[in-house]
Amino acid sequence: KLSGAIYQDTIPIIHSLGHSMVANSTTANVRWMVSDSVGYESDFERTSSVDRGNPIIVRTITIRGFDASDESVDRELLLNNICAADPVKLSQDYPALGLHRGLLGIAKEIYRDILPYINGVGPMHKIVLTGHSIGGAIANLILFLLTAERGNIYVQDKVKRVFTYGSPPIAVVDEDASSTEKPSYHCSVLETLGLPSDMVFGYIQPLDPIVRFLSRIDSLYPLIGDLGPDGVTLYASGPPRTLRPITRTILEAWEDWPAFRDNYRGVLDQNYSSIGIQHLMMPDTGRYLADRLVNVNINAYEVDEVLRVSSDELYGALEHAFPLDTFQVSLVPTAIRSFVHHFFPAYSEGFEGYVSAIGGDRRDDVVNNEGESKLDQESSLPTASIVDSEIESVKKLKLKKSTDQFGLWVLGGNEV
Repeated sequence: KLSGAIYQDTIPIIHSLGHSMVANSTTANVRWMVSDSVGYESDFERTSSVDRGNPIIVRTITIRGFDASDESVDRELLLNNICAADPVKLSQDYPALGLHRGLLGIAKEIYRDILPYINGVGPMHKIVLTGHSIGGAIANLILFLLTAERGNIYVQDKVKRVFTYGSPPIAVVDEDASSTEKPSYHCSVLETLGLPSDMVFGYIQPLDPIVRFLSRIDSLYPLIGDLGPDGVTLYASGPPRTLRPITRTILEAWEDWPAFRDNYRGVLDQNYSSIGIQHLMMPDTGRYLADRLVNVNINAYEVDEVLRVSSDELYGALEHAFPLDTFQVSLVPTAIRSFVHHFFPAYSEGFEGYVSAIGGDRRDDVVNNEGESKLDQESSLPTASIVDSEIESVKKLKLKKSTDQFGLWVLGGNEV
């Protein structure tokens, strides 16, 4: 809710959540806020204990994503920074880690402005970072900057978690320098910084194209990489699509498009990876099958299940079960649907509905007969490593598969 509240109705929403506003401002064309609330250590732990322990003060730093409706910021400059995607080093201490140049520059400016609110936390304070879209990416970068300055021991003591929603990947690790031993839910980026993989929880709508942006399964890169000889016609090597003349008209009217195109055509082709433990906000199986087989529903789906995967497995899972083909996203209904699935209501409303459906807002209210939180049941959060075997078993079936298995979402994809 905080990641959505920073876009609109901020004060009423944060007050309804039990937060008080500490500070808010705009830095480098990105809005941020700092709020305080009372929480518990157990809120961030995998426990089914009814005893929540001693209360703590949680200082939450929320970063807003790109807001095209905000005329108070330089949106074109922000867009240019988002697209300045070539990797640079965080510091000499982490030579294997490359980070998104443009967003790292923004994160450094925001970090400078919020540092007094980090330095001002007391012994009973803990810090949470959160954000939607590029806000989540910047939240991760602030975590990295804090680690580089204060060390991973300080960060593990003070920072409880980073929560991101629909955030693009902004980091890459030199494979030769990464560990060959990969524990469960391994994250090579956080490992490089000496941080645990569960320091970051990411939440993803599977049809959101922005979470694939700048990754190996990026369906948006052809907007720059596959242009016709006129420099404005999209998907020059593919079949005609509805969006082509519409987008060409928009680009022809954009005075700075040629400079933008030439500056970023090369640097947008990246292989960044997601960060932390990822959670796929899965739709009801029937809705997805109807979408694939009958017509495209542009509305965001209700969340029927949340599946946990590691950052290393995420793109394989999305590629198998929720393909966003380059030429598919040039069809109007599919393109509209994709970006509807990225807007913050698809995350805030979708996840709120899911939590309410399984029993309420508090973790100690969501407990099964064995005393285990439903949100923490490993059996309901299968990793992407089972996807290949699921696909093969689904292909062999003549009858319907039960609705709690991942294979049904695969049936809704290209396997039909």
